[in-house]
Amino acid sequence: MIEISEGIYVSDDLPVVYFRPLDAVVMSDIHIGFEEEMARKGIFLPRVQKKRFLSVYRKAREIFNSKTLIINGDLKHIYERLGTQERMELTEIFTQLKEEGMEVKVIKGNHDTYISLVTDKFDNVELLEELTHSGVTFTHGHKEVDLNSANTVVIGHEHPRISLRDRIGYARRMQCFLVVPLSASGKRVVALPSIGSYQSGNDISLSHANFMSPIMRKLAVLERTKPYIIVEGQGILEFPELGVIKDLLA
Repeated sequence: MIEISEGIYVSDDLPVVYFRPLDAVVMSDIHIGFEEEMARKGIFLPRVQKKRFLSVYRKAREIFNSKTLIINGDLKHIYERLGTQERMELTEIFTQLKEEGMEVKVIKGNHDTYISLVTDKFDNVELLEELTHSGVTFTHGHKEVDLNSANTVVIGHEHPRISLRDRIGYARRMQCFLVVPLSASGKRVVALPSIGSYQSGNDISLSHANFMSPIMRKLAVLERTKPYIIVEGQGILEFPELGVIKDLLA
């Protein structure tokens, strides 16, 4: 395991972190129901989001041997309602997690409207706006964050991906974690990659305007931001700060 921030670890080639003080696996941006929303727009996609989530969850549970799962926002996808696919697949997911003895904490993201219609039916699932423990706040990232209660803020929302150019101009795109110093002294953000197969990532850069989270747009020290890149089938690579590799960014 690699400790990327105090008490926060990554391992293998998983797009999740392990938070040791709570013995919890943390993941973000699953977007169950995305296929249903696209079908409504006339775009028909294979239904793979649930399968992808379960694959990542099972591997993470095997590696970290944890009984607690924190979903840091955007478990579902459709904004304005609870879709039929969302209701069915979320019920299937929570039923399986309950049968396996998992305690689940769902932190609401901007897509998680009406999710309480499902979570309220499960006594092993807790729905939260945010969670703070041992100086770390878990919040999805779409809203302002109170930095007085924590030194580290773990967010999703950004779907970070790094695109690197080689010498002949070919760009390779890879999901990554970001460890981001903030202009507020001693504070930092850890940004998680997405889980959803169709949310492959947004390219990071040294422009604050390219980020969606208020905390990133206002306070991130991007030149000193360190990416940890997921290489599927191989592991996670620690890269130099963005300011050092800026000429390689596509």
